[in-house]
Amino acid sequence: MENPQTSVNKKFSEFVKQRIPQNLSAIDEVASLLNINYDAAYRRMNGTVNFSLEEAVKISEHFDISLNELFYINDPDSYVVRESKPIKSINDFNTYLEKVYSEMKFLVDRDDASVLFSAREIPMFYFFNHPTLVKFKMYIWFFVLNVTPVNKRINYSDFIITDKMVENANRVGETYQRINLTEIWSFGALNNVLQQLLYFHRLRQISIEDAQQICYALIFELKSLEEYTLNNKHSKRKFELYNNDIIMNNNAMIMNFKGTKSFVYPYTLLKFFIINNHKACCEQEEYLIEQLRYCTHITNTSVKEHAAFFNHKYDKINQVMQVIKNEYNQPMFL
Repeated sequence: MENPQTSVNKKFSEFVKQRIPQNLSAIDEVASLLNINYDAAYRRMNGTVNFSLEEAVKISEHFDISLNELFYINDPDSYVVRESKPIKSINDFNTYLEKVYSEMKFLVDRDDASVLFSAREIPMFYFFNHPTLVKFKMYIWFFVLNVTPVNKRINYSDFIITDKMVENANRVGETYQRINLTEIWSFGALNNVLQQLLYFHRLRQISIEDAQQICYALIFELKSLEEYTLNNKHSKRKFELYNNDIIMNNNAMIMNFKGTKSFVYPYTLLKFFIINNHKACCEQEEYLIEQLRYCTHITNTSVKEHAAFFNHKYDKINQVMQVIKNEYNQPMFL
């Protein structure tokens, strides 16, 4: 019978290998990180010598590996859940963006990696490609989460985000665009962001000029996506977009990496659970794939249906812009 400690060590070695790009030597990386020679690192990676607790912790911190993942409960219906940290400050926001990047960077430009994303609203990653949308998204998040030291009554025009936050957001957005993706959008994917825009405009915290710029930025990003879905047929990256008219999806993501699955499920605005239990991930993946039977495949449909999908989104944005124009000169209270 295999020694339990050796079994855990082997599992840990596999996790480390999965976190290291294929063009790099896992043994060299471990040797460098632990400041040991190649032979010592080799013995640890092949299970001849077990990692010490200090070594395992150092490697886990560097490669963002949860030690809890090594100790699944034997009950097949029980599994370990990792939880993201709460966001209370500007520094927490930067940490959040860095965490998202660390979870996604291993999926970039790989044939053996992919993401299946069920999106109740437009995925936040599209907001990270445009400076106006980065600012607007951060403004909403800061307000709703009551982030300190931001004043809840601050006007959008006076709201400033740091260069580091913009850089982190851009990096996440660019990373997302290099991953093999299947996205399932709910029919009302734009509703949330447009309602937020109307809400803050009616509070007189977003001016008509800024509201228009946000709408133009949304249209710009959607047009970029529309063009990409038409012209990516020969791209090495796989991208599939579906529209779900029947079920209002929850935001949920299945990440596949070299046969290992992770299920990411948000339960508050920016807090999420990460589950690596294979059974739970497969069940969620099967559920999402089953939804595809009732969806319109936007990236592989007729020109008419493709145009109808995006025109519906443009119409909703233009309708909100018109509402804002009509309300602009009206008093807040009658």
